[in-house]
Amino acid sequence: MKLPEGLAGVIVDQTRISSTKNEILTYAGYPITELKDVPYEEIVFLLWNLRLPTESELVSFRRELVSQMKLPAETVRLMERIAREPQHPMSILRTTVSLLGTTNDNEHDEPPRILAKMLTAVAAIIRIRNDQPIKRSKPDFGVVENFIYLFSGKRPTAEQVKMLNTVMVLHADHEFNASAFTARVVASTQSDYYSCLTTAVCSLKGPLHGGANEQVFKMLETIKQTGQDPLEYVERQLESGQKIMGFGHRVYKHGDPRAAILREIARKISYETGNEAYFEMEEQIRDFMFEKTHLHPNVDYYTAVIYHCFNLDRDTFTTMFAACRTAGWLAHIMEQREEGCLIRPSSEYIGETNRHYHADKEAHLNE
Repeated sequence: MKLPEGLAGVIVDQTRISSTKNEILTYAGYPITELKDVPYEEIVFLLWNLRLPTESELVSFRRELVSQMKLPAETVRLMERIAREPQHPMSILRTTVSLLGTTNDNEHDEPPRILAKMLTAVAAIIRIRNDQPIKRSKPDFGVVENFIYLFSGKRPTAEQVKMLNTVMVLHADHEFNASAFTARVVASTQSDYYSCLTTAVCSLKGPLHGGANEQVFKMLETIKQTGQDPLEYVERQLESGQKIMGFGHRVYKHGDPRAAILREIARKISYETGNEAYFEMEEQIRDFMFEKTHLHPNVDYYTAVIYHCFNLDRDTFTTMFAACRTAGWLAHIMEQREEGCLIRPSSEYIGETNRHYHADKEAHLNE
């Protein structure tokens, strides 16, 4: 029996964290459309506890996360060296996560502290690569406000916080995606949190998973810088068999619900920052792609323009995805560890059989 390509549609385990059943994304049973404006900290609490926090719990949880948005001094010293190397930022993040697993009493690190460190590490990588000093979090800022401040160096407006909060909520989790499942496999061995997160980062780096947002903006930049007609460019790519990144989804055949929300954010922020040409180009390509292929934009398509409007370099887009998705990764790691069962699937062998070493060696010698 031939299995579906990429195990598409194959149920490998159960989860209470999130679902994409019937092409509707829900977090612990709540539709994402009802959660898009909920504070990020509340979404993290929901994913980790499978219930909404009380007001006092939310205040306490937010305070705990913000208080931990700092990195060990020894980690910073090493980061300042490796982050300047001509490597992809996701490679630097991969090494940084591994470093965090070897410093500062990491055996006692729990998810709130780990998430806070991850957000701070991503911001620090962005700052170091821009030859800017690393900032320290502000105790009176929320998590998202602090995150923007840490990577930009400026206090964001309330509107900027609201927009990035929604982006982070929409990226927080997505059922058994490649990186979450990778983290769960490692977690099933009872390995530590940082080992699990390192493998998740490695998985997210690939262009078919988290790296797609970078490829979307690379396309837009190429079209703009070369003065090409967007539709002619896309048509040539399709005719040559190239994949147009940011379109189609294995789960959402009738449109990614996250993309619909992100589209409005991309529209708003692009016009507010003088980047409307990129958004208008996306709209042209969106209509053309649906006409030609019946594919809809996915979560990566509009996120690319949004990140650009936050003055982020294209090669850091996937690290932003990692920052947002860490909450979900940690939720899956915790759930898998509680399950206490090693993930060890079987495979169907389809190679050669009835081969014998000595007979084959003798045959080769006689040739």
